[in-house]
Amino acid sequence: IFDLDVDIDNVANQVREQVGSIRHDLPRSIEESSITRMNLQASPVQSYTLSGSMEPRELRYYAEDVIAPMIEQVRGVASVRVRGGAERQINVLIDLKEMQAKNLTPNQIVEKLQLENLNVPGGDYNEGERRINVRTVGEFRSLDDIRNLAIGATPGGTVIRLGEIAEIEDGVKDPDSVVRTNGDPAVVLDVLKASGENTVRIAQEVSERIANYQFEGDVSMQIMFDASEFILENAAEVETALLFGGGMAILVILLFMLDVRSTIISGLALPTSVIGTFFLMYLLDYSLNMMTLLGLALAIGILIDDSIVVRENIVKHLERGEDPYTAASKGTREIMLAVLATTATLCAVFVPVAFTSGIVGQFFRQFGITIAASVCLSAFVAFTLDPMLSARFAKQRKPGERDPWEWLKRPFLNFYRQLDALYLASLKWVVASRKHMAIVLIASFAMLFGSFALAGIMGNEFMAAEDRGQFNVVIEVPAGTSLEETAAMLLPAEEELANDPRFITVYSNVGDQGDAHVTAWRIRMVPKWERKENLAEMQDHVRSVILKHVPEAKLSIMLPSIDDGGRNYPMILYLKGPDFETLESVAYDVRDRLMLIAGMHDIHLDYQPGKPELQFEVNRDRAAALGVSTAMIASTLRTALEGEVAGVFRDGDDEYDIRVRLREEDRDAARDLELLTVPIFSAGQPVGFMPIREVTTQVRGLGPAVIERLDRSRTIKITAAAKGRALSEVVDEMMETVASMDLPETVTYELGGDAKFMNESNENMGLALLLGVLFIYIVLASQFESFLQPITIMMALPLAMIGAFVAVFATGWTMS
Repeated sequence: IFDLDVDIDNVANQVREQVGSIRHDLPRSIEESSITRMNLQASPVQSYTLSGSMEPRELRYYAEDVIAPMIEQVRGVASVRVRGGAERQINVLIDLKEMQAKNLTPNQIVEKLQLENLNVPGGDYNEGERRINVRTVGEFRSLDDIRNLAIGATPGGTVIRLGEIAEIEDGVKDPDSVVRTNGDPAVVLDVLKASGENTVRIAQEVSERIANYQFEGDVSMQIMFDASEFILENAAEVETALLFGGGMAILVILLFMLDVRSTIISGLALPTSVIGTFFLMYLLDYSLNMMTLLGLALAIGILIDDSIVVRENIVKHLERGEDPYTAASKGTREIMLAVLATTATLCAVFVPVAFTSGIVGQFFRQFGITIAASVCLSAFVAFTLDPMLSARFAKQRKPGERDPWEWLKRPFLNFYRQLDALYLASLKWVVASRKHMAIVLIASFAMLFGSFALAGIMGNEFMAAEDRGQFNVVIEVPAGTSLEETAAMLLPAEEELANDPRFITVYSNVGDQGDAHVTAWRIRMVPKWERKENLAEMQDHVRSVILKHVPEAKLSIMLPSIDDGGRNYPMILYLKGPDFETLESVAYDVRDRLMLIAGMHDIHLDYQPGKPELQFEVNRDRAAALGVSTAMIASTLRTALEGEVAGVFRDGDDEYDIRVRLREEDRDAARDLELLTVPIFSAGQPVGFMPIREVTTQVRGLGPAVIERLDRSRTIKITAAAKGRALSEVVDEMMETVASMDLPETVTYELGGDAKFMNESNENMGLALLLGVLFIYIVLASQFESFLQPITIMMALPLAMIGAFVAVFATGWTMS
């Protein structure tokens, strides 16, 4: 993880170079490292599940060779990633007894396949005036070619063919996960967009293409995730707020100015400023996304302020009898500095927000710039469009001429006069004596401190939980549970939820992230307006269903991450230390203490003490005397059990791995492994074969399931969520609890997850707030040419918090 302001391409290359520099120190058998950048562009635009009565292998082939190419034809789709189903593989399944009877080893078979399955160019030669290429052709063209491969000979000279000691199967890879939709086997297709392409357009075109496609038999596709839904839903809400806010702003102008002409002139500033802001957004390469639309919606009331002030001052000059041109000119000049100061103060507030560091700055950059740009444009419109329209379309009444609409305006004018009189009386009462002033000050400060007390009660969180109709569940059953057992345990719960009309899709990935005992669910529900239960109630229902069928399961329920990147834990506590023995005991103690904290939910210790192992310890002296190396023994065991890829089998344009391993019945027990043989050597020459049990000792033990490091220290993490209390309150109590514990000096801890982002955002936004206040003071001081007068005006800033905190508290929200 790097700072957000670094050149990600540069640091990615540096990481790639550093990893490459130690490759020679790592075992040759490990897979090559893959270094990728976490990028929103790499997140799927949509995810579909493909299901039907086809066999898993056929369904996977149908997805890869038929559906994926069809989707990739849509402009802007970079690729389609296919998951689940069964992948085709050519399996060479060795009969252990037959192999040993022929004095062969698994590694010899692998080596023979690698040497024979080749097409090798040999150069070219002249044949008259032509150049003829030379190529040695030896690639396998059929399974019979593999079966008939000569892999050795008997002492009598009889050729031993591979088919005599092994079954050649056109089969599938061993599954490392089980993918289901609503309890039925499925294949998942993730639609990835090209950089810079529009998510909404791609999603719409892909959806249309799938809707019009004729699938084979009973095969069907269901949407599992659609990023465009959230974008469109939020955009529609913001657009509605924008239109409603604009309409209300114009209505308020009409009610207070009581003049249709003034309302039209001032109201025109709104669409003009918005359209102008669109042009600036185009120049800045901003799109109409949630943040830019939110900025415009917030600025709606602000955009019209400058025009109202200018228009009102022009009207005053018109009422004095000045001609429209003079009134427009004088009225605008008189108010220009005040309007510029107002615009500058607004920019001073939002520009620092735009340049806030951290993840908050990444989100609010376009938001702040959009508001600042729209406010500057509104000032420009107020100084140009308003006076021009006022001069051209103003109507001067002749002396003694009555207003034909006076009867309609009279009730409003009377109300405004009464309001004005009430305000004047209140103002006189306040300034009448020091006692009254003291009462007002005490009341103001009491409300201010009371509102801050409310803020403390509300607590805060990184992002408020929003009911988007979906959430994720991570389910863990006891470590060591096989993939098949885990899938069978959770199937009844999946089927029960699938039969519930409130749920659209229950997507299950058993074996998530390579752990057979871990399952990731993605729950997709009907929209919130079509069900009575809220998000929390639906999550509780899913939790109860899972625990009913699998009581020993450990659950973590969370909302999808912003980029659909998967697990998005509200709280993570990282414990770091030099060894897992110390960390393990500390982690269990910390977890037990955290379970006593009210409101802390779904507490999970993300640590696996180890998987049971059968360890082969090599007698080095005896092995060396026989010319047997540890690498030879390890390679033999690996090939026999996990298998070794000995090349690829080409079928048309597709390539499939050829994997060599023992038959399933020959790798089910430890005694079978003892019978595996390795060649022995004398003076560098092979002289026979020997069972590996002759040079090894078998020991039962535990091996690390996974080793996690954070900042080069071994780490164990504890994840949790908050329920019934604000996230900030639970986090504070959690950190106080851990700080009060007597931890070993070698063990340290740090916060992660949403809680870490929340703390960082609070710090960054606090700095932005201070900068905004400082810039406002600078603007006001330059306008009034005084250091004291701006302080008087700025005393109103903290009082604004009263209404804000009371409103948030009244709605039951938290600060986020």
